[in-house]
Amino acid sequence: MSLLLRPLVFDDRHVMEPVEQAAHQHPWSVALLAQSFSERNISVGAWREEQLLGYFIADTILDESTLLNICVHPCHQGRGVGGELLHYYFEQCALRHIKYHYLEVRASNQAAQALYARYGYVVSGRRRDYYPTPCGYEDAILMQLTK
Repeated sequence: MSLLLRPLVFDDRHVMEPVEQAAHQHPWSVALLAQSFSERNISVGAWREEQLLGYFIADTILDESTLLNICVHPCHQGRGVGGELLHYYFEQCALRHIKYHYLEVRASNQAAQALYARYGYVVSGRRRDYYPTPCGYEDAILMQLTK
């Protein structure tokens, strides 16, 4: 069965939380997820048979967008869910006439960096010691794309 991609609503935050917890070492809280629902943000979930497999949250302002969080449950990673979410993200950005796309990703997350590169993102910088880890901190890789 194919994925259903649909905008997330405020009440979805409690369904998002277990996916967030499973996918990230330092997950967003339900309170932080709740802040994702504003006029400026795009929040979309990937569903299969009433189960949330993943989602993205992006901030938009004028002709710029920052992908704040893209999250796929570990049981569904490597199966194209992240790619479908990114494709849908770009469709939604095109409707809003977004030209400049930004994101940051853990330096250790090579799979995500490869996915973003396949969509045309290039490395534009690095933030030292940005993400917490069990042993300290790791760098964030800054990536950008202009359409």
